[in-house]
Amino acid sequence: MRRALGPVVLVAMLLSGCGTAAVPHRTWVTSVCQTLGPWRDRLTALNARAAEQMKSATTAGQARDRLLRLLDGARQASEDARAKVAGAGVPDVTDGGAIAERFVNALAAVRDAYGKARDTVHGLPDVTFYAGVGQAMTTLNQEYAKAGVDTAKVASAQLRKDFDEVPACG
Repeated sequence: MRRALGPVVLVAMLLSGCGTAAVPHRTWVTSVCQTLGPWRDRLTALNARAAEQMKSATTAGQARDRLLRLLDGARQASEDARAKVAGAGVPDVTDGGAIAERFVNALAAVRDAYGKARDTVHGLPDVTFYAGVGQAMTTLNQEYAKAGVDTAKVASAQLRKDFDEVPACG
């Protein structure tokens, strides 16, 4: 009976994440930067396209549709980045699990901020649309800033060094 429990305990540990090997810190940083760079570029491109499209919007409905495309795209880009950073694993540094979790949670918070802004814009009546958009964007910017996706503020000196040195992070 004792022999049979060994494989069961091992399978349970693997399924629960216990015993998962940490990723070399430089590999983790490279994966994170290869995710965050394109994510930021995607958000910049979405904002630029929305700004250009807003110039020709003549009704609240047109403006709403264009903003919704921006917010949907930014929400999806943030979710894609969150999933990739989660897939990068845990760096082999002290508190690596907590550090990786902070990055994943920050991207989830950004994703949720875009989703909340999208829902707000979607529900705005035409009469107060532009004032409501202003408030929705102010809230989005505050929530985005609060999420804190900032590689310079990582608790690990080794990871900060890697973020400074890894070419994908430059």
